[in-house]
Amino acid sequence: MAVRVLVVDDDQVVRTLVADYLRERGHEVDEAGDGVEALDSIRQTSPDVVVTDLGMPRLDGLGLLRALSKSNPDLPAIVLTAHESVDEMVQAIREGILFDYQIKPPDLPVVDMAVRRAADVRVLRARAREADQVTAMRELAVTAVDRIVNPCHIIALTLTSLEKKGYPPDATAQAAAKIKAAVEKITRVVHQMSTVSRYAPSEVTKGLREIDLERATAGESDTGAPSAPLSS
Repeated sequence: MAVRVLVVDDDQVVRTLVADYLRERGHEVDEAGDGVEALDSIRQTSPDVVVTDLGMPRLDGLGLLRALSKSNPDLPAIVLTAHESVDEMVQAIREGILFDYQIKPPDLPVVDMAVRRAADVRVLRARAREADQVTAMRELAVTAVDRIVNPCHIIALTLTSLEKKGYPPDATAQAAAKIKAAVEKITRVVHQMSTVSRYAPSEVTKGLREIDLERATAGESDTGAPSAPLSS
């Protein structure tokens, strides 16, 4: 499985060594010289895994991991660290912002295995979140029936009753027709929500998404990859 990897290290020799090896193993690899360059690269390329040094100028590895824990909490990071930076690595583990680590000089085949394992874990976590989101949508559909559709039916029945009691038939009939159309539309949406099989958000405007129910009820995507989770 090819993985998109960002290798971050101010030591160009080490960075090139790791990056070239991962490319040979079939991965797509981008490079950055420090944490500042890394954050800019992540915004542009959306890597699957980050492999980073700890001791770097401007923004070091620990600072990069802390920034990612806020902006990209699902992006796994593997640290390549020198013996003298072990304390920082331990701190990263305690803060829960580190997936794996290697002491320099890195064992390149082990780095490759760690990258593949990190990417696999990320996919599994995304699928688990999607399953939770699908379950929540189905539960919401049940709630919608009780809270929305049933009251609309009651209103429609009330209008019919008022018409029978002599209220202006044109006004009540018009209102009843609108309510009936609204109930049919809501019922259709609720039914779709109750049968979704995947999470399918679609961006309406910047920062605002809605669920594409046509895609959500169409089954798995052609690629089999999970959809992106809803942004907070």
